[in-house]
Amino acid sequence: MLLLVVFASGCGQVRDQAKQETQKKVEAKEQQVKKEAKKKVEAKVQQAKDEAKKEASHLRKQVNAKKQEVKKEIEAGQKDLNEKVDDLKTRVETGQENLEKKVDRVQKDVNELQEKVDELLKKMDANGQ
Repeated sequence: MLLLVVFASGCGQVRDQAKQETQKKVEAKEQQVKKEAKKKVEAKVQQAKDEAKKEASHLRKQVNAKKQEVKKEIEAGQKDLNEKVDDLKTRVETGQENLEKKVDRVQKDVNELQEKVDELLKKMDANGQ
């Protein structure tokens, strides 16, 4: 009977040991799966970061290109505006010169008429006396 008890207790130890080994294998597999999952998640995160950086760089390039385009348009508009202002100044100066010439002619005519009026008044005074 003693042999049976020893045999029975020996089977229990084997069973416990097998159970522990199975438990260790399960835990090891669990750790391996967790590590792999973590690596996959980290890889996805890095990929998303890389794609975001690439997209941000692309958008920055587009913004800079648009800035340059707008800057050129502004410069062209400024140049056109300056040309129009210069043209207008020239026209005003020309108009002012023409006006001064006309005023000078009118003043000359007024002076000539004044002289004629003065002569006529002298003649009238001479005839009247």
